[in-house]
Amino acid sequence: MQYRSTSLFTVLLIISLLMMGCATRRMAKQASGYERAGMFREAAELYYQAAIKKPNKVDYKMGLNRAGQMYMEGLAGEVSHAYNTGNYKKAVYDYLEMEDFASKVQKTGINLRIEHSTQRTFENAKEQYLNERYEMGQRLIGEQSFDEAREIFLEIHQISPNFRDTRSYLNTATLEPLYQSGARFYSQRNYMQAYREWERITARDPGYKDVRQRMQQALSERYKEGTLFLLNEDFEAAATALGDVYKVNPGYMDVKSQYIEARNEPLYRASVENLGSGFCRTAFFGFEQIIEDAGGNYKNAETFRNEALVCAAFPVALHSNFMPGNTADGEEFENILIQMILDAKDPFIKIHQLGDISLRVQRSFQGATGSLNRSILRQLHDRNGIKALLVLNYSQYQKSHGSLQRKEKTGFERTTIEDSEGEISYRDREVSYMEYSRTNQVRLTVNVQLISTLTGEILLSQRFNQAERDEMNYAVYQGESKNLYPATLRNNSWHIDERNYSSLQRLLNAEPTIASPNELRDLIFIDVNNRITQAILSFDPER
Repeated sequence: MQYRSTSLFTVLLIISLLMMGCATRRMAKQASGYERAGMFREAAELYYQAAIKKPNKVDYKMGLNRAGQMYMEGLAGEVSHAYNTGNYKKAVYDYLEMEDFASKVQKTGINLRIEHSTQRTFENAKEQYLNERYEMGQRLIGEQSFDEAREIFLEIHQISPNFRDTRSYLNTATLEPLYQSGARFYSQRNYMQAYREWERITARDPGYKDVRQRMQQALSERYKEGTLFLLNEDFEAAATALGDVYKVNPGYMDVKSQYIEARNEPLYRASVENLGSGFCRTAFFGFEQIIEDAGGNYKNAETFRNEALVCAAFPVALHSNFMPGNTADGEEFENILIQMILDAKDPFIKIHQLGDISLRVQRSFQGATGSLNRSILRQLHDRNGIKALLVLNYSQYQKSHGSLQRKEKTGFERTTIEDSEGEISYRDREVSYMEYSRTNQVRLTVNVQLISTLTGEILLSQRFNQAERDEMNYAVYQGESKNLYPATLRNNSWHIDERNYSSLQRLLNAEPTIASPNELRDLIFIDVNNRITQAILSFDPER
């Protein structure tokens, strides 16, 4: 097999090379026809392509040399005629075409000649043509037609890079529009746009005119604007202006400190006012933002932040009534809730178990479903600093472990029979198999209330419901399971049920596994407690 693959590849390679050789020969034949017709440029081009493909073919190189030299002589005549008639541009570009063609052909090892007389004619034509273009470019710059001047000096530069001071004029034609554009923006007090225009110039020519000084002037003017805005307490405008300066030169004078002040002073003042008005959470987040942006040394932001945190602290005592029928699960539910609140690391919420604060208070609230004793609530506030009582009442909790249901079922085991002539028939034998099922489920309904210890007001009240169940259903057959079909009872007689064969096979292959009631309980406890945690953390007592 490997030998056959190698042979096939060799055959394909030979065919490809033969086809390429045929194409090259056709190309050379066509070139010869062009040559006989005096179409030397076309002939030379085809000879060149053939010589590139077949570099060892001497006939192609000889043809290229003949046709190429004839083409060059024709161009030389064009150069001379153009020069004698005063068409210096044509003389220049025809000669450049000669040079390009000779350079290309040299890749095949063929050196085409350019006569010295043609070179002298080109040099004279070039001097005449470039002088004309140079003078026109000067005139256009004087007229401030910079785009047209740039095209002219770019052409001169491409033909003769060192012609007079072309580089200088090309630079002027390219950069002067930017310089003047920057000056216009500057006069319109659009200082940063002016800065950006002049900055583009420095990327090309840092020493162009006085562009660096002009950039500094623009930056200075924008800085003065920002400083004035800041003095007038127009903080938004000041932040924009000073930010412009800071972004291009962070070390410019005292722009950094002023930019920080412009960004943060409005929020600082609002946060101080919020702290004084009792909106401590809002104040805390405001001071946090300032510290993150400006650092803790901005005025006394860090001190105020700590004061706001103390003021906004929201200690909560958790009280759970008994979970129906399962005290241990009730304790587990409560522990999960406490851990979730702790894991959230909320800066304000502090969670306590009511029993850890006061067993007497806990006993007085045990089993209470209506309004709680307000004087005892007030004691929690005044004596223990608790601002709210979180009460859990379980109105429903069921955890059932289903019994295993067994059912003997009738089916048919099918045997396939093939006779000596290849005919297929079936023999169905009535059999019995066992089908098992079990269902485990858990249901929970918990009512949650967050009650102010200061006023007895219900701050938050929500009911959370959750149910989870899992089922197990499988079948067991002692014979060949893949041949077992279910049966259906018709007219007091069992018949094979081919349509439900796949359903029975799934039961036969099903795993006899099921989630335990405790596993279902854990799913519910985590989900419900996550929702309760989010409700508590989302509650803002300042709203």
